[in-house]
Amino acid sequence: MNVLLKTTGITLAIAVAPLSAASADAVADFYKGRTITFYSGGSAGGGFSSVARLVAKHMADRIPGKPKMIVEARAGGGGAKMMSYMANAAPKDGTALGAALPIAVNAPLLRKVKFNPAKFQWLGSTTAMTEVSTVWHTAPATTLDGAKKTEVIMATSSKLSSAYIIPAFMNAVIGTKFKIVPGYRGAGPMNKAMESGEVHGRGSFYNSYVTTKPGWLKDKKIIQLVQVGPGEKELAGVPNMRDLVTTADQRRMLDFMEAPAYVGHGYFAPEGVPADRVAALKKAFVATVNDPAFRKEAKERRMIVNPVTAEKIQSVIETAMATPEPLLAKFRKMVKIGPPKARKKK
Repeated sequence: MNVLLKTTGITLAIAVAPLSAASADAVADFYKGRTITFYSGGSAGGGFSSVARLVAKHMADRIPGKPKMIVEARAGGGGAKMMSYMANAAPKDGTALGAALPIAVNAPLLRKVKFNPAKFQWLGSTTAMTEVSTVWHTAPATTLDGAKKTEVIMATSSKLSSAYIIPAFMNAVIGTKFKIVPGYRGAGPMNKAMESGEVHGRGSFYNSYVTTKPGWLKDKKIIQLVQVGPGEKELAGVPNMRDLVTTADQRRMLDFMEAPAYVGHGYFAPEGVPADRVAALKKAFVATVNDPAFRKEAKERRMIVNPVTAEKIQSVIETAMATPEPLLAKFRKMVKIGPPKARKKK
């Protein structure tokens, strides 16, 4: 069947292959009486787990056999802990699914991890998530041209975060003067530091402001300097990084920098799950994100629904993972981060 979805600003007809009667019966027989667990890369009380719970609520009855669906948080390592579990320890029978923390898809390019996100079987994403570099309205520079002349202090959690990488990349490519301060533990402390003037700005997903700080947007308390990824209609006047890069190498670097934005709230099955079950799960996911009842409840919770197809996610991730090592080495030097290292165990 064909399902119409608005994906990253474009309406597409997605071909969802119908299951044969025999396959549907086999899938139903397997899932009947079972429980599917969405393992979330975010914290139990965070936005990614909240969206996963809403997806589970509306998706369960659409899967043959109508299994129970629950969400379990496996936060850590910027979402890499969950992906490592899914790749190496989770059941490969379709009872364990991943709810991605998008930055984790680039982890193999920046540090040593035990998973390859290109090998996951993606179901799709409830929404793409454009990344933005944001400053407080009283910052010494509120445009990119201003940031080329005046130092702007940006908060980030670590040098492996997009909140570090994007302004560091701009420093190297267009000559901005961002001073990036790592060590902030999450969005709350970074927002507080930005509001108080301890720093001038931070990086984030634009969706996060829509959900958690709508008053800041309404009152123009924050200004978006640049956007990375598919873009948002509300950011029509904000420069997109695609329009700022000038060389083939820079454009190729941007390919993997954009990957987390297209993954957004992405969902996947691990490698090894039988094809008929993956097809049933994908069909159920597509129907869920296209369901008016799901979209209505998402809107009530200020959750943005702007789906991305499994095929688009797979393509973006495969392109990112295929980045040549010499280009990655050049990129790491540009943004001043070292070669990949294994994450230290605490």
